[in-house]
Amino acid sequence: MKKLFIGLLLTSILISCNNQKKETPKTETQPIIEKQTKPSFDEALYQKKGKEIAMATFKVFKGHIQKVASTQGLPAVVDFCNKKAIQLTDSMAQANNVIIKRTSHKLRNEKNAPDAAQKEILDTYLKAQKEGQALKPIVKKDKDGYVHFYGPIKLKHECLKCHGQPEKDISPAIYKVIKEKYPNDQATGFKVGDLRGIWDIKFLEKK
Repeated sequence: MKKLFIGLLLTSILISCNNQKKETPKTETQPIIEKQTKPSFDEALYQKKGKEIAMATFKVFKGHIQKVASTQGLPAVVDFCNKKAIQLTDSMAQANNVIIKRTSHKLRNEKNAPDAAQKEILDTYLKAQKEGQALKPIVKKDKDGYVHFYGPIKLKHECLKCHGQPEKDISPAIYKVIKEKYPNDQATGFKVGDLRGIWDIKFLEKK
């Protein structure tokens, strides 16, 4: 009887020890898991900053285009974009300590061809557009640690004059200049609200 009592006591002690060992790792590892899942940068902040830079850059473009159109005519706008668009983008980028690129799945200027990351974003937006989903900005970090703001560029009504249907929206005079400046142009045939391309704003302060 004494041996049986001792055996039961030892069994109880072993079970108690095992239960304590199983519970300890949970309390020790929980803070580590939470630390690993914490975002490495403030996504909302970069959303805000990216939108502000994109809107400011668009405003500068629009102001110059309207001035050229009113003083020299619409065909001159195509020539202006050909010579000055990248310079304007670069000046806005320098002022904001970023790199700004506009690219598209249907290029006009071949210098704006998308890289692999930009093509992936374009494909994501095109799929969403096809499925009738809202096109929302995307913020993500690249392999080198830089944060990128990607924002959709949707075609506005006033853009049809250079990016709509030839002969219907685009006058023969403008279309002639487009083909002269951009022999391999693909950037026509759009409708209002279509995805025209994307902004890629790369922030140069590494996080």
